[in-house]
Amino acid sequence: MALVKKFWRCHICNDIHYGVKPPEVCPTCGAKDAFVMCDRKEALEMIAQTDYSISSSEDVVKAWSDLTTKSEFRLWDDKESVKTLSEGVLENDKNKGLKYCPCRITTGDKEKDLSLVCPCNFKTQKTWKEYGECWCGLFVRRK
Repeated sequence: MALVKKFWRCHICNDIHYGVKPPEVCPTCGAKDAFVMCDRKEALEMIAQTDYSISSSEDVVKAWSDLTTKSEFRLWDDKESVKTLSEGVLENDKNKGLKYCPCRITTGDKEKDLSLVCPCNFKTQKTWKEYGECWCGLFVRRK
């Protein structure tokens, strides 16, 4: 039997979770057992109320930096290349509708292409396993 993901909303702070089951404790407000199942329309409405966007190269690099703070990987040392990659991600967002990795070729099949949204699942790629870096070298294994 396949596990089905659903939308869940914290009835205290309206935090949205998407998964097979809700978290026991809301990561936003700390309420215990506060999630109720909701439909996609309601979840998207709650998410749309947040006026936050990643729309500049600096925003993209900050998001990547935040991701790497407590992980086994870090950003590439070449700041100019990191900036160029972030601009490629924004260009893909503008032209293709999502922040796809600038080093990967999208197929046009949205379902398949979701795995190419940056950062992609690079830890499953051969380049990570063999060389300790993602496809484009943006993320590298810490030494």
